[in-house]
Amino acid sequence: MNRIVRTEHLNIPSSIDQIEKVDSLVETLAASLGFGHDALADIGICVTELVMNAIVHAHKEDAEIPVDIDILCCDDGLRISVRDYGPGFETNHVPDPTSPERLFDDHGRGILIVKTMMDDVKCTRLDDGMKIEIFKKLNESSK
Repeated sequence: MNRIVRTEHLNIPSSIDQIEKVDSLVETLAASLGFGHDALADIGICVTELVMNAIVHAHKEDAEIPVDIDILCCDDGLRISVRDYGPGFETNHVPDPTSPERLFDDHGRGILIVKTMMDDVKCTRLDDGMKIEIFKKLNESSK
């Protein structure tokens, strides 16, 4: 990780109406770093997916349980972590959404989408939840 230019921390209630607030802040910060339209869309999709998963799956939309989001704007890219306080999951036990028996499922593609769109993804199961860190590199192809 190169030099940190700016950091932001959000602590939001587990309510779906908070997603737009998070997405707006993240996309504004990413745009200020110089990310282009396509990269901004990828970042927005991934952050929305991770925050939605924390709210819906980890916290069952219980607004009393917070979701913590840390945003690090670096001179080489954008690093974001989404931390929930749910039961967590083992990433190696997530069913493959591209397998024939799962192709038509209406869920289960989030981690695959995030891993496809981001340059680095780290999932950490904690004693009291889950932390997913993503990184999008700022380079000529992302401008």
